[in-house]
Amino acid sequence: MGLLLIARFTLHEAIRRRLFLAVLLLSILMLIGFALLFHYMVNHSHIPYGIDPHLYNIALGAFVTVPIMWFVYLLSSLLTIIMCAGIISSEVEAGTFVITVPKPLHRFEIVAGKWLCYALLSCAYTALLFFGFTSIIYWLTGFWSDGVFNALGLLELGVLVLLSILTFSSTLVPTAVSGVIALVLFISAQAMNLIAYLMHFLAPDKEGSIQSISTIINLIMPTDALWHGASYYLTPTALLNILDQINLNSPLTATQSIPGALIVWAIGYCLLLPLGAIWFFQRRDL
Repeated sequence: MGLLLIARFTLHEAIRRRLFLAVLLLSILMLIGFALLFHYMVNHSHIPYGIDPHLYNIALGAFVTVPIMWFVYLLSSLLTIIMCAGIISSEVEAGTFVITVPKPLHRFEIVAGKWLCYALLSCAYTALLFFGFTSIIYWLTGFWSDGVFNALGLLELGVLVLLSILTFSSTLVPTAVSGVIALVLFISAQAMNLIAYLMHFLAPDKEGSIQSISTIINLIMPTDALWHGASYYLTPTALLNILDQINLNSPLTATQSIPGALIVWAIGYCLLLPLGAIWFFQRRDL
């Protein structure tokens, strides 16, 4: 009961601060702008002679889906970092817990309730952007990926991994430090995987070492690996077969699905880090 009470109060506080509402409004305006621009692009594209316009539009939709969803991945991740950097530490710094903790509330209910509220907000925002963009692309081109729900699930899992890291770090360090830790880890995972991709061409004889480094990076920060798994499900099967045959990959796409063990590892992040946060918060002097 206390958990749900904390979640409700946290939701009211997030709405009162108007950060989430402001981002939500700007995101809706962004979706409208994308719809207008993409509509103009589809209607004014020069279709090569002899190409079926319907097939051309579907190919166009498939071409823009992955970059647009990568943009969704970045936006939802950055919003999670900005919104949740002080999920615990900001309340400690403001002295709020001095009032709330003596009440008949367990400390684990405070951490779990805040995590639950921000998990719902972050996942709802990610789903809004995801289905907003995919629906616009389908409306204008007719392209709809068969693995769209698998892709959304992996993106949502990546957001929850970030939230769990922020929850854990926020019980140990101040708000600014917690945000910096999550942001550096998030950017570093993408940067290191980009370097690994370049080294695949520059030093093909070191393929084994590069793969080992990439595995370690994905274990430390699995968000980028989850994105690549999502991009696999967003890419048409026929295109995946072609890319796999010519062994062509890119920093934004993947030709193979994400290993199940890595998904289990990411789920473990979402379970163990909040539990660790609860353990440390119960022993923290407020």
